[in-house]
Amino acid sequence: MWRGGSAAASAARALRSRLLADPIHHPSTAIGPIASARAASSAPSATAPAPTVAEAAAAASVVSSGDRSISEVLRHYGGCYLELSKARLSALVVATSGAGYVLGSGNIIDIVGLCYTCTGTMMVAASANTLNQVFEIKNDAKMKRTMRRPLPSGRISPMHAAMWATSVGAAGTALLACKANGLAAGLAASNLILYAFVYTPLKQIHPVNTWVGAVVGAIPPLLGWAAAASEVSLNSMVLPAALYYWQLPHFMALAYLCRDDYLAGGYRMLSFADPTGKRTAWVSLRNCLYMLPLGLFAYNCK
Repeated sequence: MWRGGSAAASAARALRSRLLADPIHHPSTAIGPIASARAASSAPSATAPAPTVAEAAAAASVVSSGDRSISEVLRHYGGCYLELSKARLSALVVATSGAGYVLGSGNIIDIVGLCYTCTGTMMVAASANTLNQVFEIKNDAKMKRTMRRPLPSGRISPMHAAMWATSVGAAGTALLACKANGLAAGLAASNLILYAFVYTPLKQIHPVNTWVGAVVGAIPPLLGWAAAASEVSLNSMVLPAALYYWQLPHFMALAYLCRDDYLAGGYRMLSFADPTGKRTAWVSLRNCLYMLPLGLFAYNCK
């Protein structure tokens, strides 16, 4: 009985094996999973370029943003340097220095020497103006006219500004010493010290600062003359004297019109004790009259 059951079971297993898919006798069903696996493995290859393009685009974006940030930094600090240097005011100083160079040159003007002198003067003037603002940060922050400058507004640090002033001042003085002469370099360095370390603190102490500031403004044409002629003579004093007398009416008028602003900033000006403005007007007129005999003297000294 058990032997017959075993034979029946064997026959059933043989029939079942023929009915089921045999990988040997039915290769199509055996190849199907392999084909599907190959298709699955080959599917990502169709989309492989997409991540590459995305990565390239991301890299380009990073590079462009880096270039943009560099340009923004250069634009920011370049603007700060121009404001610290008071570029337009310094350009006027350079113009007076160039005029002194031309007058001191005589019949032949050394254009290269003129360019070196103007460049050195510009650099020293930029240094002096920057140091002036470094020392007056708190005062400038109190005045409407100056509170938007780079230092009171926080666009640049005092240390950064001081480093800029030191480097450009030293470079300008060295340029004048090498390409002009020691006299011109000495006048430039002396004027920088007079403006930054005498005139600037004196503005908060006594109204005489206005007269000291006029001396500072009168030296650049003398510097130019000295760079060209390597000496200082009586004739070389005409243009500096004219600038000295011209600056006083200018400063007096400015100090009177902006007296409330100067008072808020902690500065000492003659106009503070002159509510009517008569004293300030007389000082301005007196210095204008001084220029009349100076013009005659200049004509006779030609």
